Amino acid sequence: PLNPATYQQLSPSAPQATGSSARRFILRSEHLALLVVTLLAMSPQAEAQPCGGSKPTVNPVSATLGVLGTVTDPGMVLNGIPVGGPEFITVEPNGDKREKVTMMIGSEITVNITASWAEGQYEGHNLTLYAYEDPGVPNRGTLSAQECMGQNGVCNPVQRVFKWQPIKGQEAWTYSMCFMVIPMEENACVSDYRCIDFVVKASNLTWDRSVTLTPEPEQEYHLPVGCHLDLCFQARDIDTLYDVDVQPVSGTLPPAAQFDVACEAMTPSMELHPLFPASDPQPAIYKTNPCKRCMHWDVPSGLETLSYKPCFRATDKYTLRTIETCVEIEVPKCKYCVQQGDTLHFINKKYHLNSNWLQLWNANGMEEIAFDPLAKATPFGDPDQISNGNSIINLGPSYKVKDGELLRDLAARFRTTMKKILDINPDVKDEDDISSGTKICVMPCTDPPSIARIADAV
Repeated sequence: PLNPATYQQLSPSAPQATGSSARRFILRSEHLALLVVTLLAMSPQAEAQPCGGSKPTVNPVSATLGVLGTVTDPGMVLNGIPVGGPEFITVEPNGDKREKVTMMIGSEITVNITASWAEGQYEGHNLTLYAYEDPGVPNRGTLSAQECMGQNGVCNPVQRVFKWQPIKGQEAWTYSMCFMVIPMEENACVSDYRCIDFVVKASNLTWDRSVTLTPEPEQEYHLPVGCHLDLCFQARDIDTLYDVDVQPVSGTLPPAAQFDVACEAMTPSMELHPLFPASDPQPAIYKTNPCKRCMHWDVPSGLETLSYKPCFRATDKYTLRTIETCVEIEVPKCKYCVQQGDTLHFINKKYHLNSNWLQLWNANGMEEIAFDPLAKATPFGDPDQISNGNSIINLGPSYKVKDGELLRDLAARFRTTMKKILDINPDVKDEDDISSGTKICVMPCTDPPSIARIADAV
């Protein structure tokens, strides 16, 4: 007779069998054939037709699956409310003598493995249901001791129960368990093996990109002071298994920028969840939705010439996968985003230019000749019609400082004052804060005394 001790920890008499490593090998058919031949040779009835022409059978398995945080939660409670708990799932054929179930991190599966020998004279024979040592039991999985389910305690049929909740690090692999059954009184009548493949799906994240969603990687924005920017980023799991979140990468948002505190509420999907594809599960479980969150920024004064590279990261609930995208933002000088209600006179006073708004109008009454394509000034045909929100106007021409030039000299040359230059160039802290190559804005002829002296001279 076959010595069960040779199966070590696989003996069904053990109270609980727990896998040591999730090895992903399939028992070769030739190994099983060798085992069967050996057993037949050991039996004194080997020359006769063994087992009456029949063999015990490892039956097709049944399985239930529960996903944490859904109505199938294995704890049967969701947000303090009782729910139905795990649902029966489809066990798919996966080739000869193999079956397959699909799982995800955050799910718990329960599989019932049964075996029987129901051919006439063998109905009363006791059976032993063994799990192959190789490939074994996946890490953290548990396999129960054998339960005898026949009348009067007869171990025919028999059942063992496997439970497993895979954890982070076990995704994107297929784990296998294989079983066979041996009659205790007719140990030459070994069953065929049956294997179960557990496919643990990882998240498969992507950005949803369109005109209004998730800019292209490294897309550039030139935003003058006063401009408002809304950038929305939407990510999803392509397989609609995992919930997804979007967050800014720490330390990359521009000063005073705000980011939505939660994903935008969306109409729930009415498509059934891929792990529960039955047409009428009770209750129904649906596909996950994308996550959309937005950055909002009003560009404050004082950031002229500075550049920022905000980055955004999408990840699934269990941080199995992460994707990232970034944009580039530059705050140009010499331009201003018109706010609702602004007038040219108000902007003149805001930047302490002069009391004559016509000079500012003259700088903006026609198309720019050499313009920044990402921050082009808006030409206005009517000075009373500039206040339409987020239109861009020029505050004055720009000038690149040459070697040896001082701020006071430039103020005199352009008939303005150092204070007015500093007011229109908040990034320049004082007259010593310029050097060769520094770009400054100037509004010529905005020093009233200088203008008066020129008029008297004429």
